[in-house]
Order: sequence, then structure tokens, then C-alpha cells
Amino acid sequence: MQGLQHPYSRALYEPDGAGRARVTRRDGSVGVYTHEGRWIEGERFDVDPHLCGWICSPRSVHRVMNTASH
Repeated sequence: MQGLQHPYSRALYEPDGAGRARVTRRDGSVGVYTHEGRWIEGERFDVDPHLCGWICSPRSVHRVMNTASH
């Protein structure tokens, strides 16, 4: 699992590449959304736009990680 589970809805938010978020609800329905929480494809349902933005943000090496050995 590369994503986060929403604390209230328990939906799974995962990065889907190119700034998209794949959201899977507990009943198995899936929707794909932009980093702003706008619907792209799949089943349409309410999503958390803040969590979409967070899960789609670029990731890099953590600032306290020793990069000299990596």
C-alpha cells in the first residue's frame, strides 16, 4: 500500500501518477481525481481535496536522511 487511509471515511487515497489520486472506498468503488480533488474518471463520490493534494505532492528524500550513503 502506497497511500493513506482517510481517518473518517476510511477510503484509501493512493498516488496514480501524473498528479492524480486514486481513491478506493470501503465498498470497493474507485474514482480518480486531480490533485485539487476534481473528478477525472471512475465512480463519482465526495473526496477530500486536501488529502488528494497531499497524496499527489512530489516526494523526495527526507531532510534528515543521510544522503551521502544512498
